[in-house]
Amino acid sequence: MPSHRIETRASRTADITCGCRAVSFYESNPLLKSGDWVAPMLLPREVQTLLKIPHANRLLRYLLGPKGVYEWVIARTKYIDTLFDNAAADTFSQVIILGAGFDSRAVRFHKELAGARVFELDSGTTQLMKTIQYVKRGIIVPDNVTFIPINFEMESVTTKLEKAGFVRETKTLLLIEGAVQYLKPQLMLQTMASILGLTGTGSHLILEYGEAGMADWQDNGFEQLKFGFSESVVDLFLAESGYRLLDRKDAKELEKTFFTDTRGRVRNKVRGNQSILVAERL
Repeated sequence: MPSHRIETRASRTADITCGCRAVSFYESNPLLKSGDWVAPMLLPREVQTLLKIPHANRLLRYLLGPKGVYEWVIARTKYIDTLFDNAAADTFSQVIILGAGFDSRAVRFHKELAGARVFELDSGTTQLMKTIQYVKRGIIVPDNVTFIPINFEMESVTTKLEKAGFVRETKTLLLIEGAVQYLKPQLMLQTMASILGLTGTGSHLILEYGEAGMADWQDNGFEQLKFGFSESVVDLFLAESGYRLLDRKDAKELEKTFFTDTRGRVRNKVRGNQSILVAERL
């Protein structure tokens, strides 16, 4: 099987997502500012310098993709961060971040996740680039974090998890952000079903997915999108996996939640037909 770009170098999706979060950290506009202080440190020094120059973020936003993509990444980052803020109260014993890319929540929320084992899965190349930057920038990776390199098209996620020490039937927080859209439908469904089958009662799934009819996202600078879900298919999949829906937000709802000013006006528009859901294992 030929090697894919995501297996031979850091994925474009991971690069762009990290760039969006880095720009957002230095935003003067509080609606667009997020708390990912690690993201800028994962970028080259010259880019870090550029981030601190007033108005330079406008140019960087333009380079990161079509209008509205940046806003989507920031809105979903803010939303998922609020869920991780509550992770300690939910007492998860394990956390899985699937397709982690340059996600830094294991570091940023180390206190909230201190009582859990954290497993990050992604291509070995992306993980190597990320951990090298951690070392260069003096970012301490908590002892409870395990990096699992994987080729999603050729290796079993459940086998890799169990070899790394994952314990079945325990309360687990599973994050799948910016990942399922880039896998073939059959592979994605098999991967999700196998992971959800490992989790115990009270586990939570945080899933970002593209809705059916994703033509407007095909030219967004990311990896090629493979497919989208309809809400009815997602709901059926959750039910068959023993999960119940707790919350679901589409792009418009996230837009309203995070980009509404004090006068009730939406100041920043989100592009795309993506959604994020939270579900709980019964």
